[in-house]
Amino acid sequence: MRPSFHRAAAPQGLPGPHLTALRDPRPIVELFLGVFRRDVLGFYPQCRLELDLEMEPRHTNGPEFHVAEHDGQSLAVEIFGLRHILTSGRGHGFSRNDLRLVNAVGAVAGLRYHHLFQMAHAPRLELFRGGSEDHYVAAYIEPEFYTPKGTEPSRIASTVQTLRTAALSTYENRRVSTGALLIGDDCKSGPKTATDALPYGVELTSLKSIHRLCDGRRTLFRVDRQGRLAEIVDIERFAAEMTDADGPEVPCSQAYVAHARATRSGGHVCLVLSPNQEIKLFAGGVQAFVFAHGRWRMLDPATKFAMWCEAVGNPEVATSLFQAALDLAESRQGGLFVVVDHPQDAVGRLISPHDIIEDDTEVGPPPELMPGDPLAKRALHYLARGRRLVDLDPAVLESLAGLDGALVVDRPGRLLAFGAILRHDASSLPTTFAAEGARTTAALVASRFGPVLKVSEDGIISCFLDGSKAWDL
Repeated sequence: MRPSFHRAAAPQGLPGPHLTALRDPRPIVELFLGVFRRDVLGFYPQCRLELDLEMEPRHTNGPEFHVAEHDGQSLAVEIFGLRHILTSGRGHGFSRNDLRLVNAVGAVAGLRYHHLFQMAHAPRLELFRGGSEDHYVAAYIEPEFYTPKGTEPSRIASTVQTLRTAALSTYENRRVSTGALLIGDDCKSGPKTATDALPYGVELTSLKSIHRLCDGRRTLFRVDRQGRLAEIVDIERFAAEMTDADGPEVPCSQAYVAHARATRSGGHVCLVLSPNQEIKLFAGGVQAFVFAHGRWRMLDPATKFAMWCEAVGNPEVATSLFQAALDLAESRQGGLFVVVDHPQDAVGRLISPHDIIEDDTEVGPPPELMPGDPLAKRALHYLARGRRLVDLDPAVLESLAGLDGALVVDRPGRLLAFGAILRHDASSLPTTFAAEGARTTAALVASRFGPVLKVSEDGIISCFLDGSKAWDL
């Protein structure tokens, strides 16, 4: 049922043309509603957004967006007097960060409406440049730039457009990787910005040599509060000088640990165009967003790491596996980590007995097997015999996890198998997983025996708990 809209009396005291001065406001309202629904579901493709048909639309002077209810599993938001119910289709409900992101979408919609139809202030044309999602991400990090009182454009949205433009360029037949450190509060580190400093923006990418000055991993462009390119910084050194960084650390891929630490205090923000042509955004000491595969995703690693730690029940084991998964994802290597609750139940049902690392030093492959026989890999079991997960160096753990098959441990952290081909019955899987790959199928089945982390070669980490997917990272 299509909701009906009625023209309201023009509010007093608002100079300039107003939406209600139009002959028929419905097309404009429907346009804003359509964009809002599309973009919310763009961030939450597994959720449902339904219109509450029991509510009657009311006369409004704009979107008047606000969150009406939040019970953890659903969000009730009102825009243009209509209530929409966003219901979680994931293994967990909506966190405070989800609520913050939905509010950012509503804030950008309201500000765009304000500058289109209420001309009390000079229009901010940058609100209509670039992708809408870029502004949602910027409004999430810096909401003060997306209020009617805000007059300055967001440095984050401008930097994202700059990185998007740089991604279209090559330097000496190589893809460009670069990045920027946006300084938050007054920072004592580094010299003052030169009086002839250039603004950091899209125009700067026309200088080909600019792509050689900063690689995004070791070095970043330092952008001051006025949006000017102040200097080139070594991100490791900058992060090391931040002695006031506090708060709990959430694991991050080793290549970008310094970027995350650099943003733990002071309101600094790092944006990086990676060699994989992803745009990574670091704020609050974590990687908060990533633009990959054509869309932005909010990562919320703190919430997901906490869920993983709770499921595993052993902080050391959970951290080691989570860190290894992040590093494999960054290097675009697939992997599967399984933490079994009861090893005796998993052997024979999930894991082949031949894949179990035995404690007996005499155990090995039958002598009549040829080296090319799959069972002959048992000859390498002695390399990990009797080892605990936390005793392995991170690089060794990644090497074992990078083999075809799964790396299996128990909750105390004892290494049970690596390169194990898991047994599963595809006929028992839900129909929604019928088109999934072998690794996803194995992860789904294995999660019935304990928590599972699956790393895809496209860089996405998925957690499976109790026979269903809990989250993607």
